[in-house]
Amino acid sequence: MSSGILPGMGATKTTFYLSDSLRRRLKALAARRGRTVTDLLAEGAELVLARDQEGADRDELRRRADAARERVRRGLYSGAPVADDVDRLLYGPPPGRRARRG
Repeated sequence: MSSGILPGMGATKTTFYLSDSLRRRLKALAARRGRTVTDLLAEGAELVLARDQEGADRDELRRRADAARERVRRGLYSGAPVADDVDRLLYGPPPGRRARRG
């Protein structure tokens, strides 16, 4: 399986340093998989970018959840507290008093 990276097809050659140990391990893995070291490095870059995007997505979901939670809190706790009227709402007005209009 190849990454499909061919010169002249929107690819850029990049040079960087790897430790000898890492280079040997990549080369051995590439041989076992029937791929090139370049393919593995491109796959690794894609994985790093995907992980970063997942983190950004998680952060965005967390931000949206926090905002929604705050909207719910404002909606639930705005206005007169229901607890102040719970007896009247459950049992009606106390004897001798007229019902409040609400």
